[in-house]
Amino acid sequence: MANKMKPQKFSKKTLDFLVKAGKQKSPKWLDRNIEEYETVLRGPFINLAEQVKAALQPIARDYHFPSKGLARIKRPDFKVAGGQSQYKDWISMIATRPSKSRFESNPHLFFGLFPNENHKILIAGGLWQPTSQQARLVREAISQDATPFHELFSDRQFRTCFKNGFHMQDVSSRAPRGFSENHQDIAWIKLKKFVVYKVISVKDFSSPKFAEAIIQDFKQALRLNQLLDQCLKMQWPS
Repeated sequence: MANKMKPQKFSKKTLDFLVKAGKQKSPKWLDRNIEEYETVLRGPFINLAEQVKAALQPIARDYHFPSKGLARIKRPDFKVAGGQSQYKDWISMIATRPSKSRFESNPHLFFGLFPNENHKILIAGGLWQPTSQQARLVREAISQDATPFHELFSDRQFRTCFKNGFHMQDVSSRAPRGFSENHQDIAWIKLKKFVVYKVISVKDFSSPKFAEAIIQDFKQALRLNQLLDQCLKMQWPS
């Protein structure tokens, strides 16, 4: 049976399968291609998730690491009826601490495959969609003393995984209200999201040691998440 097949490692076939899936209109297409789906996509993805959970749960006990229900690409009928395609051409995995508020999310770990975006294989960490209050707390911490962020981003192990520090793409055109345009870290204060990320090559994605590499990346991303948690809990060192 397909669901008992030994998971295979990721490869370019994984990305090709997603691209092909996104073009299908028949709801029965996946049934006809279930063996390939299990072998090149779902099997490797579940295998990766289980390895990540086993390695990181002991050091991030309050995080939820999903290991079931992943790699689903068939969209619900109501979404298809709403104009979306029959199948997704991307998949992702997010690990984070459950939020106490339905309006806020906590810093998280992210892994995603977006093959229609130049075969983008993405890993990230940090606070992706902060509320205005959350953004304010992080900015105030940076304004007060950004030394912990500077030290983290200059750390050799961290730079090996995320050499550029904060991702500087989504930035306000002017200083947020209450902050000086002349602050030495104004570039960070202008950020609308506080994340680090990197794009992974297809070669590294296809490596038998890929899970080990992802786990090391996530360990470093957790260090950033811990700093962001301090900001959000107003426990920033004075």
